[in-house]
Amino acid sequence: MMEARKKVYFKTFSTLVRKDAIVEMRKIIQGEETKIRDSYEESTEWIPSEYFVDLILHDAVFIMQFLLTTRVGRSYDEIMDQESMVRNDLILLENQLPFFILDRLFSSDRYFMSDMMRLHRCPTIKDFILNAFGLIIEENPNFKHFTDMFRYVYEKSLDDIPVYMERTPWRWPHNIELMNADNLSKAGVKFKSSGLLNVYNPVAVPRFTRMTPPTPNELKDIKRAMFGVFSLHVEFKKGRLTMPSFRANEWFDMVLRNVIAFEQCHVSLTPFTTNYIHFLNFLITSDRDVEVLSEEGVVTNNLGRVSLVVDMVNNLQVGVKVGTNSQYFYMAKDLRAHCKSRRKRCWATLRKVYFSDLWTGTATLAAAFLLLLTLVGTVASVIQAYESFK
Repeated sequence: MMEARKKVYFKTFSTLVRKDAIVEMRKIIQGEETKIRDSYEESTEWIPSEYFVDLILHDAVFIMQFLLTTRVGRSYDEIMDQESMVRNDLILLENQLPFFILDRLFSSDRYFMSDMMRLHRCPTIKDFILNAFGLIIEENPNFKHFTDMFRYVYEKSLDDIPVYMERTPWRWPHNIELMNADNLSKAGVKFKSSGLLNVYNPVAVPRFTRMTPPTPNELKDIKRAMFGVFSLHVEFKKGRLTMPSFRANEWFDMVLRNVIAFEQCHVSLTPFTTNYIHFLNFLITSDRDVEVLSEEGVVTNNLGRVSLVVDMVNNLQVGVKVGTNSQYFYMAKDLRAHCKSRRKRCWATLRKVYFSDLWTGTATLAAAFLLLLTLVGTVASVIQAYESFK
């Protein structure tokens, strides 16, 4: 069915461009054929040149037509009924089409794509694709394909973080381990969400079907809904662990799994996403950990059973080599020092038992006040008895 839709999309595209445009695009692909073939890990020598060029052309047109369709909200399209499935296929590491060929094919003013990008206020093809996935980055983006796009955005979001925190040259020692979320909570650590980690939210991306432009306030709300946060930065300060929250669902698993696979194969020196999952594996080891993080707004469970969230996070770490320079090293040391403090643990227990909520705290204060009155009354009685005895 997908191959049939690709042909339909290609036919639609052919009606939108000049008659010789398809011929020119084939020539561009033929000129870059060797470079395209070299972009794939597995050999493509067995694919005949003519068939390979035709395959790349149809895939490129399908991708751009699909992303355009998602932007204008053509809900009657059969492919749009399977939008999430198509996006999953686009993220799969083994399905990646090099971005440079998309850029070569569709950046020219000779094609209608330039008009569409101006309509969506996207100066380049990469900006348009970032926007279509609800991602944003201020500087000129430089990534290889869709999977690398997510890795690149997450990594670049760490550039404004202090160097000592995020790009430490220290190795993560095997004896430095974090407690899980439940034990950290018992030790008095508070959890706070810095915002939703963006791995694309289909509902949040607006469809351009309205005839009037959004107001400034509406535009601000749209951007906030679309872009969320992109940083993997985790900070521990004054007993509070601030980290990005995430929705535990199939899309989160799909994106992170493929980004990690790409880091393992190609960017082993800076596996920021891998290190983030390594950190998350320390936090989430049981159902109770998920419940603690959910109560604090760090995890939203869209999978159903709590145990499924634990399995999802733990399975992302299976067979994965952690980076030698982890951005969470110093934060791990600070957390361990906090948890070893007897004073802080006792104070945390006191707050959890006697001041866990307003009513418990009020009851505790009332009981303390009554105890104080009783003590004062007892002392007064003793003094009075002593005076009478004299």
